[in-house]
Amino acid sequence: MELLEERKTIIQIVDINEMTKIKFIKPAYLGLASGSITCAYFFIFYAVEKQFFFNPLVFWGSFLILLSAFGAVVFQYQNQSFPFIIALRSFFLIFFLNSAFYNFFYFLMTNYIDVQLIDIQYSVIKKGLESNAILLGSEQQTAWKISKKELADNLKAGTIFFSFMQGLPAGFMLSLLASYIFKKD
Repeated sequence: MELLEERKTIIQIVDINEMTKIKFIKPAYLGLASGSITCAYFFIFYAVEKQFFFNPLVFWGSFLILLSAFGAVVFQYQNQSFPFIIALRSFFLIFFLNSAFYNFFYFLMTNYIDVQLIDIQYSVIKKGLESNAILLGSEQQTAWKISKKELADNLKAGTIFFSFMQGLPAGFMLSLLASYIFKKD
């Protein structure tokens, strides 16, 4: 009888560990999937017209992919408890992987696949400054002016990695907000 009780306890511990593992793995898969889809999304716009790669609407539209992955996690927990900390961990893991994929893709695109993207990005920045000249003061315009060489230097691995790291606090805040909204204790 004692042996049977011990086996039941061991089985329950294994079940709890498996549940935790599954709940952690699914957000990882969603993060990898959303990162891959984000890269494909940008590549499609690149294939259609290279300037679309730097279009602000395309950039902000890519957040719908991230939010869809968040929605998939919420849907996964629709009939279960969804504690704040699990929600935060899930959402931030998805953001982290999505952002890592995008930044790596951006690095590859601008440094190896099509180095002409630097010229296109430079012209997009220049046009943006010219079209917003009325809104920006001369001080701000001077601060935003950048040479092609400076832009090319900013697209190296270290700078893109630093940019990725700078985006993580914003991703954490987004994950925090989503966790607060969708938690179910």
